Amino acid sequence: MSHSELIALAGFAVAAAIMLLVTQTKERVSWPAWLVPAAAVVPFALWTGVAVAAEGPFGFLPMLAASDWGLQVWFDRLMSVTAAFFLLQNRARAAGMKSELWVLAVIFTGSIGLLLMLARTVYLERKTVAPNP
Repeated sequence: MSHSELIALAGFAVAAAIMLLVTQTKERVSWPAWLVPAAAVVPFALWTGVAVAAEGPFGFLPMLAASDWGLQVWFDRLMSVTAAFFLLQNRARAAGMKSELWVLAVIFTGSIGLLLMLARTVYLERKTVAPNP
């Protein structure tokens, strides 16, 4: 296995484990849940920085046009980010966030902006909920 394949497999394993743990949570967690998307965005943003430094800001374009699979993965990513933004934007607005600014962050950074938006939304939602005495 190549270095990239091992990193991709490790990323998949971590994401699957986190999703499985989240589905097992029956009640609202008492710890600051906004830390989960905030912590997830850090290594991803760092890896994105490495990729941009190595191949430039448009280094992904040759991969898109290289095959039908490249385009399929690109469209899958676009649909997933769009669906996630659609589902999150009402919560974000209710928490007092301006979704117009966040849509620009998501358009230009993809999952990085989406994870930051999720972290901010959860933080604001938890902040406005009165603590139980």
